[in-house]
Amino acid sequence: MNKHCALASLGLLSCLLGLSACVGPTDTSFPSQEMATTAEGVYPNVDNLKTIEPGMTKNQVYALIGPPHFHESVFHVRVWNYLFHFHSQEKTVSCEYQIQFDDRSRVSRTRWNDQQCERFAPAKIAADAGTAGTTEKVQ
Repeated sequence: MNKHCALASLGLLSCLLGLSACVGPTDTSFPSQEMATTAEGVYPNVDNLKTIEPGMTKNQVYALIGPPHFHESVFHVRVWNYLFHFHSQEKTVSCEYQIQFDDRSRVSRTRWNDQQCERFAPAKIAADAGTAGTTEKVQ
């Protein structure tokens, strides 16, 4: 009987560990650019990028700037990362952009890995976590 309980417990533990892997990343550190699924990055539509606001759904973000560029998982993902390029005075500037989602899968914050990228589209954060759509510019 003890052998059956141990096997059942081991099976339950395996299932729980497997399900926890589906939750998706909550790490807000920027991934290495070498890990991008689109290694060359993309030139985003800057007007669309500027419209990303706290309170938006993942579907709305996806429609504006496309899928994330790194290996984000599918279920309950809290962070999307992008590798964008911009034209700036005869050179190309590469920028890492991150969107963080709340527990309702709505944008809670956007941010850049490098402060110089703020000039292309300001980072935003929800002014009050309970108020969707209310934003403030991140300084």
